[in-house]
Amino acid sequence: MLNEVQYCERLFYLMHVQGLFEENADTIEGSMQHRRSEKRSRVKQQVSENFWDLTPQSLHLGDPSLNLVGKLDAISHEDGTWAPIEWKHSSAPDSSHVFYVGGFALSGVAWPNDQIQLCAQALLLQANGYDSNHGYLYYRGNKKRVRIDFTEGLISATKYCIDRARNLQSSEIPKPLVDSNKCFRCSLNYLCLPDETHYLMGSNSNIRRIVPDRVDSGVLYVSEHGSRLSKSGESLIIKNKNGEEVETVPIKDLVHVTIMGNVQCSTQLLHTLMYNGIAVSYLTSHGRLIGVSSPLSTKNIQLRSKQFLRLQHPETALKLAQWIVQAKIHNQRTILRRNGKASKEVLSQLMDLKKRALVTKNLAELLGIEGLASKYYFSAFPSMLKSGLIQAEEIMNGRNRRPPKDPINAMLSLGYTLLLRDMIAVCAGVGLDSHFGFFHQEVPGRPSLALDLMETFRPIIVDSVVIKAWNTKQIQLEDFYIGDDSCLLKKSGRQAFFRAYEQRMNELITHPTFGYKVSYRRILDVETRLFSRFLEGELQEYRPLMTR
Repeated sequence: MLNEVQYCERLFYLMHVQGLFEENADTIEGSMQHRRSEKRSRVKQQVSENFWDLTPQSLHLGDPSLNLVGKLDAISHEDGTWAPIEWKHSSAPDSSHVFYVGGFALSGVAWPNDQIQLCAQALLLQANGYDSNHGYLYYRGNKKRVRIDFTEGLISATKYCIDRARNLQSSEIPKPLVDSNKCFRCSLNYLCLPDETHYLMGSNSNIRRIVPDRVDSGVLYVSEHGSRLSKSGESLIIKNKNGEEVETVPIKDLVHVTIMGNVQCSTQLLHTLMYNGIAVSYLTSHGRLIGVSSPLSTKNIQLRSKQFLRLQHPETALKLAQWIVQAKIHNQRTILRRNGKASKEVLSQLMDLKKRALVTKNLAELLGIEGLASKYYFSAFPSMLKSGLIQAEEIMNGRNRRPPKDPINAMLSLGYTLLLRDMIAVCAGVGLDSHFGFFHQEVPGRPSLALDLMETFRPIIVDSVVIKAWNTKQIQLEDFYIGDDSCLLKKSGRQAFFRAYEQRMNELITHPTFGYKVSYRRILDVETRLFSRFLEGELQEYRPLMTR
């Protein structure tokens, strides 16, 4: 932890107070290089019988007076003293200037956070009776070996960082770094959102391209009746109802698994998915969300505590709901203007309701505004659809559900279910309780917060998918079972809709606030994290995404 404390206090807070961690290329490559170096350095050294028979390759040590525990990955025995060794993925500095930590001067031959990490290992060795006055840092970036002497200044700086780490554990989240190059290689840059946070706080107008535009992994859908999912090595195996293997998917390539209908999943696979932070959602064959199996909640109890406290205040809940409804109506109006031939009266009414949403006096009045806006919006929805020779009423007759009675409503209902699934997973990843919201009524089993946050995205994600899938004939009338009182997608229709939905989620758009290109799946995560910054008090407002 001490390495992160000196490198970036906000990174320390995210990792070790809130319990958030993500791998990136640097962390994975660093771990692999570390293991390779350990194998190459297994040189057995004979030492005094007062110590170990052989120099250990790694060692766990702790000391209550320092309030410190740690793992020493490698140790060398030289002239009666013990020298801890650390390998670093980066390059060593040019040693042209001195570093200062807590007012103490450190040598410029190595980065200060690396020196402090190494010195902490020496303090643990000394506290357990083993003399240690120097150690080594190996920088792979420029293949440089650096000797670090544990001077009084370095020891004092290390103890200062220990005290700082202890204080941070009971403090508010530190402010992000400003225009720091450290952010580019940080594995938590898209969780931290340094430039975005400063921009919304009004303290910095420079937004660099730090956040990755897309999530590397994808969503697996399994809806074939009788299919079985199992695990083999690091892969997920899909077998059909006859037991024949039909697909193999590397688990590392998954961000979520969706099971629809009668599909079995082995316990071993579930354990592996949970361990890797991959949630599994269960849908009925009709597309209703039954539940989500997800890993244990993050350690971010501080955020959930503030969620429970702040969202119970009527003023805060009303203000958030007003912002959400305003953004939803704005996005509905934008979709109509882009795709339909809605009358000027409907567009004018939506504009008026958008303005009125911000001056409502209570949630009941706001619910009325939202309901009236949805009535206008869905009355004009058929104007965005190409009906051809089909009667317009056959493909959509107003908004209906439970069950949907026409093809468009069948797709809308399935799309909203998928969006809800994604929002529940995002809330869990951020550390929020998806069931404790501020707008939707609290009902046992209802993920109110996920429903609240997804309102803004219903028009620009799901409605857009439905319009495009129908108008481009990705999905046609023959892809539905149409009965007297219900309508259901066939297998061909479901598969086509899943493809269309994932294409939309991976589509890059220019973020209307930050100006860089990012996918809708990434936007869900970014917006939810900005919402959490509001709950933590770092941001004074939460303004949901409103597309141009």
